[in-house]
Amino acid sequence: MVEKYKILAVDDNPINLKLLSSALINSNYQIFTASSGKEALELVHSVLPDLILLDVMMPDMDGYQVCKKLQENEETRFIPVIFLSARNDAMDKAKGLAIGAVDYLTKPFNPLEISARVRTHLTSRKAIISLMRKNQELQEELQKIKEKHLASEENIFKYLQKINGTWYHLKEDAFQFFSLSKSNQFPITRSTVPVFNSDTLLALLHFNGFNKDHQTLVVKLLLQKFLEGFFWERPGKRIEPDELKALFLLLLEKFSPDIYQPAFTFGLTLVDFKDNEIFFYGLHQNEPLIIFPNGQSVPLAGKVIEVESELKNFINALQSKIEAKQWIVWYHNDSKPVDTEKIRNVIADALEKCNSDLQQFVLLLDQQIQPTDQDVSFSVLQIR
Repeated sequence: MVEKYKILAVDDNPINLKLLSSALINSNYQIFTASSGKEALELVHSVLPDLILLDVMMPDMDGYQVCKKLQENEETRFIPVIFLSARNDAMDKAKGLAIGAVDYLTKPFNPLEISARVRTHLTSRKAIISLMRKNQELQEELQKIKEKHLASEENIFKYLQKINGTWYHLKEDAFQFFSLSKSNQFPITRSTVPVFNSDTLLALLHFNGFNKDHQTLVVKLLLQKFLEGFFWERPGKRIEPDELKALFLLLLEKFSPDIYQPAFTFGLTLVDFKDNEIFFYGLHQNEPLIIFPNGQSVPLAGKVIEVESELKNFINALQSKIEAKQWIVWYHNDSKPVDTEKIRNVIADALEKCNSDLQQFVLLLDQQIQPTDQDVSFSVLQIR
């Protein structure tokens, strides 16, 4: 028997509750209703819905107050909330999303839009729950390894180093990708890792660990496995822009520097070769360089993506178009600012000598970029 999704609709107007129930007629949905904020909070703990449709303007306790209480409770804070309001003011929407809602729809609502938004957020919630379970399983596995000691602490470090990739090479019809991390000392905690690839999609994790220790390496591997779980749960499916932004916000929450002791930053790149688009999200990360067929190189530019987060002043998020024959290069060194002009000159020199051969290009870069006591990482994507 297929388990039904439980949806809680909250509105002080009974007519609106009937309209919502009618809009969500689906054999996979079980609809619960509440006519006040207080009733909703009482019902939510017994029902534990998969999604809540919440009216903003209600007497006694408005939707913002209800959402805030849901966020404060560990049992309910991950339930997605969609606000419904007759007010279409940008400030109201911003306030609702800042409190913790995943969406904001205005009345009178379109039944088809309500149904589509609900379906999208239920799918995302299912994926997030699966990711959290995989993350928990990975942490439990690491704990088992620690408990067994692998004979000694030294063997644990050797094991972590063994499973930590420092170079990657991918080749598909639409692209070719190469990534390399170099250092005079181990472990290497700065690298770009492909977490998913197919003939139409490439997802990359950029991780910059400021400390060269195994604690940082464990965090990097956790983040890597978290992302691999997300993308491999949906092979062949298009990742919607809002879904990608939600994923990045989830990463900011789950891998916050407030949670993990090591100092690190990270970035997320998704390249969609079917729609010829690239999405880049970086926390304290520089955007990549775009190299055109004529050899010119410029930093990635395009539509700025607004990310509502306490860290938004440190986030660089862009959406841009890509074209065939372009090359995209990411470069990371230690925590000092990257000398972009110097790197562009090194890239231009290698590009001139490689005759459009990616492996030759990487070899030339490898020769010119020397390892230091800190990690150096560079990655190249050649679009066919």
